[in-house]
This record gives sequence, C-alpha cells and structure tokens, in this order.
Amino acid sequence: MFDVATSHQIVAFGNEMMKLFECATAAVVVTATRADGVWTVHAEGIDDVTAIDRGVAVTAMTSQLLAAIPGTGCSTTVPHGIFELP
Repeated sequence: MFDVATSHQIVAFGNEMMKLFECATAAVVVTATRADGVWTVHAEGIDDVTAIDRGVAVTAMTSQLLAAIPGTGCSTTVPHGIFELP
C-alpha cells in the first residue's frame, strides 16, 4: 500500500474563495477570491494576479506559492472536483 503526503493543499470555500494551506502548520500561504467574475490571487509579499476562470486561478495559486516559499519546489494537493465548481 502507498501513502502520499503533500506539503500544501488547496481548499475551496463556497464558490468565491479558495485558500492554499501549508499542511504542517495550517498556515494560509495563498488566497484566491472572486468578485464580479474575476479571481484575484494573493500571497503576502507577491504581486497579486487576476484570472477569469477557476482553472487559471488554481494555476496562479501554485505559481504564487512557489514565489512565496523558500526552496525550489513543493507538492500541492488540488482536490478532485474543484475545477467543476462554478
């Protein structure tokens, strides 16, 4: 049997917000919020990015994560079904 653990995870909160957490500490590293159909992706100390759809916002969240943390890589769980949310 295999056990896979990731260092980060994206969680959707309703249809208008997603947060990317560090699994070990539960600290929020990246937040994406949608207003008037536009997603704004924010990580402390990194310029905000906007996106028109959820898939692009998720990709921007992982890019913001890589820019915000030390090192050269990480692993992120993107839950099944998140792209099907409105």
